[in-house]
Amino acid sequence: MLKDKFYVFLLCVCFAHTLCAQQPKGYLLWSNAKRLTVDDFSIKTKSAASTPSFAQFTIDYEVNGFSFLTKNFNKKVHNYFMPAASWIDTTADIAQNLRYQQTLFDLAEIYTRQFRKALRENRKQFLKNVNIGADLNKQFISAFAQRRVMYDEETNFGTNEAKQAAWRSQIEKELTELADFAYDK
Repeated sequence: MLKDKFYVFLLCVCFAHTLCAQQPKGYLLWSNAKRLTVDDFSIKTKSAASTPSFAQFTIDYEVNGFSFLTKNFNKKVHNYFMPAASWIDTTADIAQNLRYQQTLFDLAEIYTRQFRKALRENRKQFLKNVNIGADLNKQFISAFAQRRVMYDEETNFGTNEAKQAAWRSQIEKELTELADFAYDK
């Protein structure tokens, strides 16, 4: 009887933690409906001395040893834009820079969705390895970083219009294929 109460208590604590988890203050969660704007960049520059724009993204997750009970990880993995760590040169081609940074944010969303999918497919692994979340996170962060380098090289940081259009098309296709793993599903 005491053992049963302990398990009920433990489950309540885990669920309460999940319910209390909130979006970090000042971060923007990726959304298909909300595109990045100049106002989203907290740091505005007016200098050609640095890159015309930079955006900081973070992919975080909330999993624990009881995650094997979870069937949908879509709300447990987040793709955030960090305005306070991002800048844009307001004297440069703003539309092009916003398109470039939005493409990177969308690219990060692909790997966020793949991470959610992998967590679901490997949820029973939490019984044997509570570090499965960290292991998968490293895998997808690394894959995103490698693909980001490819994107930057092929599009010359989003300035090659033809290559940029091809990447946008491919990213949209991949996001559609992974639609079941969108945050709001």
